[in-house]
Amino acid sequence: MPGQQTTRYIYDTVVTAAGQSQFNFFQTFAGKTDLQTNLTTNKLDSSESMVIKSIYFVTNITPGLAGHSNLNITVGNQVVLKDFNVSFNSTNRGLAFDRLHSGTNDAFFVEVRLLTDIVIPPQVNFKATLEIAEGAAVLEAQSMTIGLKGYGTIFSAGSTF
Repeated sequence: MPGQQTTRYIYDTVVTAAGQSQFNFFQTFAGKTDLQTNLTTNKLDSSESMVIKSIYFVTNITPGLAGHSNLNITVGNQVVLKDFNVSFNSTNRGLAFDRLHSGTNDAFFVEVRLLTDIVIPPQVNFKATLEIAEGAAVLEAQSMTIGLKGYGTIFSAGSTF
């Protein structure tokens, strides 16, 4: 596919309701600022694609992501990451999944490097859902942000302009 190879980072933020335990990312974009999401739809452009190498969460919810969780990422009609527990990469619970770094002492941000790439092709819907165990601790108007980092192809006009 003609295009310019690049690194790519897409993110989406969910503002919480009291007691919320499930967070749906890349589904609602109306009313969000540029600091809350860098997308306007849950599809990449027809000339774009992405390979996800890393998943990043940041939150101000107490107790953070230290409790057990289920992360699901769906591309098209296929769940490509199912019931993944990101809590093992937060706090000092033991070895991180990728074994490239130890767990962090801060449960308010967590990054998971994937051993198997997730590909988002052009013009295909994608979404992510995170379910946390400690939903009762979530207060009104807190936030949870997911970031997907990796490689991508963007449109390159080349010599047509």
